[in-house]
Amino acid sequence: MPYTIEESLCVHCGSCASNCPNRAIVRRGAEYLVTTMCGDCGNCIQFCPMEPKAIGKGKTRADFDNKKIAKALKEKLSLQKGIAAMKYADNPPEGVPEEDGINFWCHICGDMFEGTGSPVFFTAKMSNCGGSSLIGIGARGTDKEQFCTVIDAFVIGEGKSYASVDVWPAGKSFFPRFPKVYGGVVIGPLEQVKMPDIILFPINAHQLSLISTAYPFDTGDIIRGYGGTSQCTMTVAAPLIENRPVFASGDHGGRSHVRLTDAELVMSFPYKLVPGLIKNLDRTIYAHEAAEGA
Repeated sequence: MPYTIEESLCVHCGSCASNCPNRAIVRRGAEYLVTTMCGDCGNCIQFCPMEPKAIGKGKTRADFDNKKIAKALKEKLSLQKGIAAMKYADNPPEGVPEEDGINFWCHICGDMFEGTGSPVFFTAKMSNCGGSSLIGIGARGTDKEQFCTVIDAFVIGEGKSYASVDVWPAGKSFFPRFPKVYGGVVIGPLEQVKMPDIILFPINAHQLSLISTAYPFDTGDIIRGYGGTSQCTMTVAAPLIENRPVFASGDHGGRSHVRLTDAELVMSFPYKLVPGLIKNLDRTIYAHEAAEGA
């Protein structure tokens, strides 16, 4: 493990566990243990009140090699499509071009799923819908008349997404608020984006079961699923702000833009949790059955 707890120095105060952003430290009986979900951040050491510290560096480090991770996820989950990565920044990173035409966030993700896209820096001024504000990068300005015309044509009313404008924003209350407005976000294939904030990829029910068995294997944590509002709202806020994985059905427009099949959902995972997920995929009942059948 990246970190270990020395039982002879530990006073079982729980400070390390309550301050671990990956929720990777668990209590087993009278002892606290660092699990495979450790992301190597070192927060636990900072919050340990003991001197000398009851927590020290272990023999291994969390492996965040994006190319290795992409390969492992595709192999262990039998993914048929690409993995999109999102990395927030206030300015375009060196070598990453800004999106040069009006586009949808979800459409760019769909390009990555299909393996036809390369990293771009996406900003609110290039967004074709209000979804940019729902992924934390603000909104492109438009006049009220144009805005209302689009909403009336595609969003509100019978045969559209919401019965009235009154219920349209209600779903946003279920999700965390962004701590700031980011300048933009790099969106690209995982293999080409180092240390992204979150990754997204299409999954079927079986792949979801593989993931939702491996992720809580040591910690008992759960994966939330969402439906009922926009693709961007459901798949970005919780993973980015709360460091929690989610899966989502997507809405009518979002599913179309990311090009999901009828059997697919979107999985969104905080990148800090992915190395632990990969390790645990080899430890579950599914892995045991596969090894026995080989």
